[in-house]
Amino acid sequence: MQVAEQQLLDLRPKFKETRKKLLSARHLPGEVYSSPEIYDMEKQQIFMTYWLSVGRVEEIPNVGDYYTFQVMKESIVVSRPAPDQIVAYMNQCLHRGVEVAVGSGNAKEFSCPYHAWLYDVGGKLVVAPGMKASEVDLKNCSLRQLHVKIWRGWIFVNFSDEPMSFEDYIAPFEEPLWWFQTDQCKLAQKVEIDVKCNWKFLVENLIDIYHVGVIHKGTFGGYVKGEQVRFNLLENGGWHTQYEARPHSKSGDQVFPTLPWAQDKPSGIACKAGIYPNLNLSMRADSVRMWHIWPISPTETRVICYLLFPQAAFSISNYDEEMDKYVGFVRQIIAEDAVMVEGMQNTAGSKFFKPGPMSPLEEALYHMENHYIDAMTSQD
Repeated sequence: MQVAEQQLLDLRPKFKETRKKLLSARHLPGEVYSSPEIYDMEKQQIFMTYWLSVGRVEEIPNVGDYYTFQVMKESIVVSRPAPDQIVAYMNQCLHRGVEVAVGSGNAKEFSCPYHAWLYDVGGKLVVAPGMKASEVDLKNCSLRQLHVKIWRGWIFVNFSDEPMSFEDYIAPFEEPLWWFQTDQCKLAQKVEIDVKCNWKFLVENLIDIYHVGVIHKGTFGGYVKGEQVRFNLLENGGWHTQYEARPHSKSGDQVFPTLPWAQDKPSGIACKAGIYPNLNLSMRADSVRMWHIWPISPTETRVICYLLFPQAAFSISNYDEEMDKYVGFVRQIIAEDAVMVEGMQNTAGSKFFKPGPMSPLEEALYHMENHYIDAMTSQD
């Protein structure tokens, strides 16, 4: 960590360039996208501190349902031990740290594959074979529990012992996100793609209206007038916006039924928002997408995009065919972006790279990049 702290100190002059007013500012220095030490510090300062969405309630509908997940190599279990209870805990046996659960499914208990310590689906230790003579009190022990909150159908967790208030964290989004009623939607599919770039490049790319008319001209970009998009900037790096585009399909026509709360809106309505550090919310008249950006390494990131639709969408006669087209369209958009962000990653590590000036269209990036500096230097 000391190496990373020294790197951040050395980057202060470059951070000052990002701190300037928008029309004079430059983007973040390449080191924050390429340094393994800074990446490790991001884990502690950001991903082990902020509230993180790790899935949907509907993915574990029954008692005993569970799934495992990793956040920057920290393995966790998310489960439903009771009808009205969802918990999350570290997937580390209390004995030697071996993962007690794998994959997903339904279970009453988990047995550690190393020494058979047994846990119930909520993470409580049931029995520790061969430990009767131990003088360590193992009664009422459980796997380390994470803080859990449910918001509009999403499961949020926090790794901190004393996390920031979730209610305060999410409050800025409650009123303006009238369109993000995903607790009234149903999950159709998840699109998962690994991209060879630092996670911040993808988070920035998803809020970069500047590139839409260039890279995505052949898919949806020709219908987005970037210069007319205005961002509402929120605390903690958050933002939201609403503009005119077109339905999310290759033809540009609306295929699925309109969302119940958008019945009085034009078919070309487009709404977007960002919740720091790694969520991007997007709505069209007939669907909602929740983009999760997960760091895998300093130079590799996993994109998980949840595709959500109103219940009526699943009853259309050609659902399977149209959903295949929709998924293909989303994958094509990601592929178009991947070429660019992977190229930027290659450049970020160059000693000759100098961050470029920001465009007026990059107001949301400016907001997010400056919040990143706040998050990474808050303990200076």
